[in-house]
Amino acid sequence: MIMNYKTFIGLVVFSVAMLDTISQNFLSAQQARVDLNPDEIVIGQHAALTIEIEAPAEGIIVFPAISDTITKNIEVVRFGLPDTIHKGNGLISLRQKHTVTAWEKGYFPIPPLRFMHIDHPDTIMFETRAQLLQVLGVDVDMEDLYKDIRPIIGMPVTWREVIPWIILLIVAALIIFFTVRWLKNRKPKEETPTIWEKPDVPAHIAAISSLETLRRKNLWQSGKVKQYYIELSDILRMYLHKRYKINAMEMTTGEIMYVLPEYIDKQFLRERLQDNLQLADLVKFAKHRPETEVHSRVMDESISFVKDTIPTNENNR
Repeated sequence: MIMNYKTFIGLVVFSVAMLDTISQNFLSAQQARVDLNPDEIVIGQHAALTIEIEAPAEGIIVFPAISDTITKNIEVVRFGLPDTIHKGNGLISLRQKHTVTAWEKGYFPIPPLRFMHIDHPDTIMFETRAQLLQVLGVDVDMEDLYKDIRPIIGMPVTWREVIPWIILLIVAALIIFFTVRWLKNRKPKEETPTIWEKPDVPAHIAAISSLETLRRKNLWQSGKVKQYYIELSDILRMYLHKRYKINAMEMTTGEIMYVLPEYIDKQFLRERLQDNLQLADLVKFAKHRPETEVHSRVMDESISFVKDTIPTNENNR
């Protein structure tokens, strides 16, 4: 029993020693590195910043958080994505490459970057070595004249560039030519005189022709009652103007009827005309709507009035 107890104690001590040795070898295999290439640049030149960690594949590796700038003097131009490399023996290598630059002359340190390896319940922190970036200035000869970095290079003109302009000039010339020609040959449009303006057409012919044309338009049949009475009233007024030289187009119905006895003696003719003109005024200005049969009757009475006032060899009044 005593021997067994000592043997057990020895085995425990030996196991702890072996575990410590394995642990030391395992931790020593875990490495975090940073590489700056080149470590000497001119202002604005790019350098590659490579960070790498080698650790067990088991667990989670947390990379250092890098923002737009490493320090206030070192700027990250482009961020790289992590690459994974399996090393064997349960180890992996994670590598990430960034592009950095600086815009001032001097020596700028890159502080140590920290990694974490999380394997529950253990968390191990790793830290890289600091790096130094040397930024050189640009030599400028202040006594030399200012000049472009490269001279201006002249490019020959090609037909592909010239042809569109030639076509544009030809089209513009043709437009100008035909426009000038059209303006020279253009004759002022002669307006055809209306039947009322033709001196060789008697007033009663013009009036009856206009009334018959109005009848054929079928205005009141299509619901245009107001337009029908406007045109009918205008025809009667133009007839009075051409037949008796009364300025009826500029006169009210009352004014027309006031002067009409000087030209027409027959009262029933004056009353017929007055009824038609007053009805037209009611439709035009008072929104009056006569019965359907009234529309045709007014047309017939207007034609009858014109026919009854046709001049004869005796002075028809």
